[in-house]
Amino acid sequence: MQIFSAAVLVIFAVIGIIAFVRDLSYFLFKNNKDSLIMFVAPISGKCDDAEFILRSAAAKVKWISRGKNDYVICLDCDMDEETRKICETICKDYGFAKLMSKKEFFEAL
Repeated sequence: MQIFSAAVLVIFAVIGIIAFVRDLSYFLFKNNKDSLIMFVAPISGKCDDAEFILRSAAAKVKWISRGKNDYVICLDCDMDEETRKICETICKDYGFAKLMSKKEFFEAL
């Protein structure tokens, strides 16, 4: 039982250290201005890695943003229908992810 308790303690200590390093790095490298972080993932044709690309971009935004209005844009560069459905599903999963065409993206800029 003591080994199990020690293992749980070590796991929570590692999680605490990671959270501390994250908060410290955010504090040291933060920008005083209100900045917006935007990850653009251009996807075209049949992309087998579309889900991985969008989920990794979403994880990066979650790690960096700290709850601000930052977002991920899945840029439709003539993707096929199956890839589009995957992108739409992932954008629904993450409220800060948006699926945009090239025209919509350039209008938003």
